[in-house]
Amino acid sequence: MACPNLQGCPLFPLFRMKASLQVWQVQFCEGRYEGCERYKLSRAGQRVPPNLLPNGKSLDVPRIA
Repeated sequence: MACPNLQGCPLFPLFRMKASLQVWQVQFCEGRYEGCERYKLSRAGQRVPPNLLPNGKSLDVPRIA
């Protein structure tokens, strides 16, 4: 079963390399999504940082002024 947030996850556009994105999608989005830190925060009604990776680490993205 896939994550219910799979279609609209705001993390996806932050990846320039589709192969890198696919690794996260296979491991979390299409598999054990209950372990995704983004999913856990959203289910708890908490704000999900846009750069939060499924494993709980932050994706380093440049700020746009």
